Amino acid sequence: MSRKILEYFTAIDTDTKALDKQVNNFVKDGFQPYGDPYVIPGEKSQVCQAIVLFEEDSAGMTLSAQNPL
Repeated sequence: MSRKILEYFTAIDTDTKALDKQVNNFVKDGFQPYGDPYVIPGEKSQVCQAIVLFEEDSAGMTLSAQNPL
């Protein structure tokens, strides 16, 4: 049985430590990383991680997680 995604967005930062901090904060709020992190190359490379909230995970969601961006 597949799980229904209620919310999807991409966390983005310029370095992995900062991205890790973002992702850890979202995980504390009930969100989960989705797939592998990836890099957008360029003059200012960006490190990205998809973040999702699954339907069954939303019951204990905190107010701060309701509008992550």
